[in-house]
Formats: sequence, C-alpha cells, structure tokens
Amino acid sequence: MAKRRKRELHHLRQEQSRQRSYSLGNTSPNEIYKPGFPMNIFGNIKLFAIIGVVVAIVTVGTALFTSRVGTNANQAADLQTPTPSSSATADASASPGASPTANNKQFTAAEQVVDASKKYTATIKTSKGDIVLNLFADKAPNTVNSFVFLAQKGFFDGITFHRVAKNFVIQAGDPTGSGSGGPGYTTKDEPNEIANKRGTLSMAKVSGASEFGSQWFINVKDNPSLDYNNPSGNKFYPFAEVVSGMDVVDAIANAPTQGEKPNPPITISTITIEAK
Repeated sequence: MAKRRKRELHHLRQEQSRQRSYSLGNTSPNEIYKPGFPMNIFGNIKLFAIIGVVVAIVTVGTALFTSRVGTNANQAADLQTPTPSSSATADASASPGASPTANNKQFTAAEQVVDASKKYTATIKTSKGDIVLNLFADKAPNTVNSFVFLAQKGFFDGITFHRVAKNFVIQAGDPTGSGSGGPGYTTKDEPNEIANKRGTLSMAKVSGASEFGSQWFINVKDNPSLDYNNPSGNKFYPFAEVVSGMDVVDAIANAPTQGEKPNPPITISTITIEAK
C-alpha cells in the first residue's frame, strides 16, 4: 500500500519531501503585489470618477474657447476685408487712401432729380469749414444729376476726405473711406472741354475706365495732365467749380497726413443742394 501511494505521488510530482512553500512570513497572497501610480487609481472608484469629471470639464471649456476665438478672428477678418468697386481709383490722379466710415447706402441707379434748365449750387459742410460749388448741369447733366441725387439721399453725410495728395488734389465721395467704395451703380463719362484748373471738381475712376461711381476730387492747382486734350493718360471732365471756400480747400490740402490720409480725419457732415 505504501509503495502504491509513493508511486502515485511521484507520478503527480507532489511528493511531500519535494513540496515547496511559497508563503512569505505572515504575508497573505493578496498583499504580495500592490500596483503603483497611476495604475492604483483604477482601484479607487471614487477618485477615478472625480478625475473623469475634471477631464470632461476641461475638454468642454477648451472647445468653447477655441470656437469663440475662431469666430472673433473671422469677424475681424470680415470687418477688415474691402469691397472692390468700379468707383475705385487706381492711378496717381485719383488713387485712394483709407478711413472707414459707417455709410452703407447702395442704389441700383440715380433717380432723375436735376432739371438742366436750372442752375445748381452745392454747399459742402466740412470739419474745416464750408465749400460752395457751382454745378455745371448744362455741360455735365448726368454727372451733376448723380452728385445731386447722392447728396439729397445723405450718401455723403459723415464721410471723410480719404485722400490728400499734396499740391495735386483732395478726394472724397467714398462711404467706406477705403478708396474702393461706391454707390452701387456707375455713370458714363460726359466729355467736355473744361480744363482741370485749380478749384474745379472731377469724378475719380479706375485707370482706363470711362465710367465712375461716387468719388470726386478737387484740383488744388492747375492739372493739365488730366485734361480732355491730353494725348496720353486718363481724361477727367470737370462738372463743378469752387465759388467760395477755397481757403477751406487749401486748409484740407495742407492738413497733416499719414501717407495720403488726413490725420486726424477731415469729415463732411452734409452736402446741401440749391436750385434757381
């Protein structure tokens, strides 16, 4: 019997003489291995839940902040983006400056408001004083009609002289102040033989164009290079002249500028029209 038991134990590799003890002192098997940080967090359900909530809050906050920053950047970009227009001026005779204003009126065409049989004057009220114009409704009826229409609609109210080219011209008529704004429509040139003498007004336009929008300039000296008989370059046809306030024109022309933009800005409060 003893031999049989011995053979069974030998077969199972569990002879009592060969058994080994794996206990370490009085340490229980559950305490032999304890995981360290961060694995021990998973054993603490309460701590694990708190960390999960904190991570979720940080993630949502970051997403909202990123979204808001992106929106503000896009708005700023939109606010800083100019709208090209055929009333923009591209050559030295009428190139733009920049001074944003708030007038956003747009029209599809100028209504007929001028009677060519009448004489029209315009008073430009500026932050430097008043400039009074005689309008050539008989020689440039469509140009004068557009100017009067826009003035009566308040299109020029609150805009700036966005360009002052020393010893050349002062320019206004852009509701955006960027040099590329216009009324939403264009008017064709009306050729005449009036010279661009000191104190005359002509419409500004893109280089090489035969149409214009709402921008106009006052010649601060005689500029024959802009005249109808100039064999080369663009031609600009006067539609008005200053009859009072040339001292105001000179004050604007001699104002301090940053580039060609008056600094501080010079504004037009309103343009009033009278017919006789």
